[in-house]
Amino acid sequence: MELELQSPLTLVPNSFNVLIGPIEMLVDSLNYNQKELQRHQVLYVSGNYSRILDKLDRRFSELDVRRAFTAHQLLTVLKEAYQTLIILEHDPSLFEDASELTEYIGHALKEASEGSAVLLYSPWTDRHLEEISTFADRVFVFNEVPKYVYKRASKKPKAGPRGQRTLEAF
Repeated sequence: MELELQSPLTLVPNSFNVLIGPIEMLVDSLNYNQKELQRHQVLYVSGNYSRILDKLDRRFSELDVRRAFTAHQLLTVLKEAYQTLIILEHDPSLFEDASELTEYIGHALKEASEGSAVLLYSPWTDRHLEEISTFADRVFVFNEVPKYVYKRASKKPKAGPRGQRTLEAF
């Protein structure tokens, strides 16, 4: 099973992939490939909340959904997974009280990829995701949002008639 979600993002069997990019990228890829995904056993794992599930097409019926509220529950879900495609939505809140489990999660995802394709998704990166990504076979980053955005205070020019702008004198 080789599944092209969105060029150049292709999931191959027995691989652990990390995708960091806009939410729309994953949602559109899953909705576009809905018929292809219906032919496979797909497990979708979210954390305390999901940014993706409510945006998926309602006709997406062959999707097993599990939630993990703690890092320990995530390890259990990964250990019990038998599906051919595992999509995991990264939730940094799982590691608030168990940051030492980040390495174990990385190992568990790599181990789960021995029997299926694994995709770990996040719209942005954090220190937990960076540590987990060291175990991945491939990491895809699209339009990464910077951690800190600095904005300068500036005066906006006033628009004149018909949107015409004038230069200010010094």
